Amino acid sequence: MIPAILHQTWKSDAIPARFQAYADSWKRHNPHWTVMFWSDRMLLEFVAEHYPDFLSMFCGYTRGVQRSDAARYMLLHHFGGVYADIDCECVAAFDPIMGETRVVLCKEPASHAAVQADFRGLPYLLFNGTIASPRRHPFWMHVLSMMPGLADAEDVLDATGPCLLTSAQRGYSDQEAFAIHPSGLFSPVTSAGSMEREAGDDTAALSIHHWAGTWWIPEPPPKWTTRLRNQAYRLRYQLTRGAYLDEAEAKAGVDKAVLAAPPPSGQNIAVLVPLRDAADLIQPFLDALDGLDYPKDRIKLVFCEGDSLDGSWERLQAATTGLAGRYRDIVLLQRQVGTRLDRAKRARPSMQRVRRGAIAKVRNYLIDHGLKEDDDWALWIDIDIWRFPGDVLGRLIATRHRIAVPNCVKIAGGDSFDLKSFVIRRRTRDYRYYREIRGGLHQPPKQTPYRYHLSDVRHLDIIGLDAVGGTMLLVDAALHRGGLRFPEIPYRDLIETEAFGVLANDLGIRPVGLPKLEILHVPW
Repeated sequence: MIPAILHQTWKSDAIPARFQAYADSWKRHNPHWTVMFWSDRMLLEFVAEHYPDFLSMFCGYTRGVQRSDAARYMLLHHFGGVYADIDCECVAAFDPIMGETRVVLCKEPASHAAVQADFRGLPYLLFNGTIASPRRHPFWMHVLSMMPGLADAEDVLDATGPCLLTSAQRGYSDQEAFAIHPSGLFSPVTSAGSMEREAGDDTAALSIHHWAGTWWIPEPPPKWTTRLRNQAYRLRYQLTRGAYLDEAEAKAGVDKAVLAAPPPSGQNIAVLVPLRDAADLIQPFLDALDGLDYPKDRIKLVFCEGDSLDGSWERLQAATTGLAGRYRDIVLLQRQVGTRLDRAKRARPSMQRVRRGAIAKVRNYLIDHGLKEDDDWALWIDIDIWRFPGDVLGRLIATRHRIAVPNCVKIAGGDSFDLKSFVIRRRTRDYRYYREIRGGLHQPPKQTPYRYHLSDVRHLDIIGLDAVGGTMLLVDAALHRGGLRFPEIPYRDLIETEAFGVLANDLGIRPVGLPKLEILHVPW
């Protein structure tokens, strides 16, 4: 059963005066409980002694709330009992749940889930501010095992908080291990201060979370200087953005009947591979393709080489000669775009409009000359992808979505390498947005608040995406044939695969990413 222990944490060993009444409420309603109050220093000693395997992760967190989240799961595993945030008030004795042998959780208010859970594909959001658990319950080790891969997640909610907890609960092998209650049990009040209950929820509240905001600070309204800065950067953007793709024109160019069609039922795949200066990668790439467990007589290989200076075209011809009859078909194309870029400088923001515009032209050439009516799916793969699961094709198709991507990383379990697959959570176009425009393209730094990549949500099986990368990209071939192409000039301040994903969303086709399905890019 759940032991009569209360765990609470704070930065120091003294409870701030503004929370003292809440702390007293727990003693008043549960006078026989043992209270264990933990400061940051005490938690450090606790983790070092009892969970040394997670110590480096714990110490590596940059925000105190992450350490607090991780520690509560460890405390509940080691001691059991009730964990309550410092801004949680007890309003009734916890006797009704203390006889449980299950982990007792409640959901957050539905309005919170609408903001944080819906876009992640979670049907609800579990509250981690008050939790009750038996001692040594194995679920907590399941939660802890997921956390190292999310240590660098953009959002605390995914790294250690409610979104991680919810995914861990939903993916746990024994669903009988939980007593999950409506929000009324521990969290009947929203962050806006209003009471919120689900229809039919007559749960008697045992505690209330007061959302004191001890780790997040609401963004203040803009000052006049900020508004002036917004106008200045917006004007600079308008004067320097260059040619761009008209949104209405781009959407009108895609066949509406194709957009309304279901995902393909056929199994023919066209593997589309653009390449340039990749002579040394061609044979290893073909060897990797050979490891696919998909029927070879359903796979057509289509390569398009252009502007290479290292003999890639000749190497490609030689490497594919012996494959005749092994695959459904092999097509070799050339498209000379005429760009000459210094490889040492190609990652510079100033080069991206030209570089990625050229890649988009090659991709569109592959669509026009490599896809036929008997191709059901187009699978784009970059030549420098060197390892992927043999069942990657089947898993992408099994999503039943018309556009899908895996998580491209350099190191298994590491941060996403393909940063072009992302979810946008902040759409305000203020000076910070326009300041990051280079050559008409929005190019924010890698660690950008409100832009989530697949490694940021590695606890999820699948998530809808606002933009996609092309390191590996599955597309319903009918969409390409129907006019959904890769923008060669900026569309909504993005280009190539990112703009392709945004355009697809604008047309009602939601791409998806599979955070747990990893493919490896060569590590250089």
